[in-house]
Amino acid sequence: MRPKRPRPSRLQRPRAARAGAALLLAAALQGCSGSSPHEYRVPAEKAREDESTPEGKAGRSADLQFTVLGFREQMAEVMGTHTAMGAHGTFTRIRLLAVNTGRDIQVFDAWKQRLVTADGRVLTPDVNATMIKRQPERLSVGAAMRVEFDLWFDVPRGARAKAVRLYGSPPVGAVSDPAPTEIPLP
Repeated sequence: MRPKRPRPSRLQRPRAARAGAALLLAAALQGCSGSSPHEYRVPAEKAREDESTPEGKAGRSADLQFTVLGFREQMAEVMGTHTAMGAHGTFTRIRLLAVNTGRDIQVFDAWKQRLVTADGRVLTPDVNATMIKRQPERLSVGAAMRVEFDLWFDVPRGARAKAVRLYGSPPVGAVSDPAPTEIPLP
């Protein structure tokens, strides 16, 4: 009868075998969850008719991180639930995602935002289109909160959008307004 050999300790096992076992365990655990534990699964939304969905169009002003989700220009009119209105020029709509990366409430003020045209004009949001489409004028964005909404601009005929200039609100303790971010448009 052979004497029993002692089994190698965990530290004596070959390093490659320990690494392989760790990889298998990690793969098995990840496969069970279906997604990374560090990201939310946000359902995709279908883009609206004739709306472009640019990628990589983002910027930050203070604690608000902005991403352009959708963009459409050259619309002759806007139609809402209670009325319709023609543009003086043409309407441009920008779909935005705003995320508060700070620890305090940020106030998004639609009237501070600007559209920059290719010829250098700087335009304010259109009050009537904003009201007709029932978009927010001012919106409190809580800590770690994200919101989506549209900005509407009435752009003079022949002018094309070049960028959107977005302003966050001053963080706690700030003594002046934050610098805007300017995001190029397609």
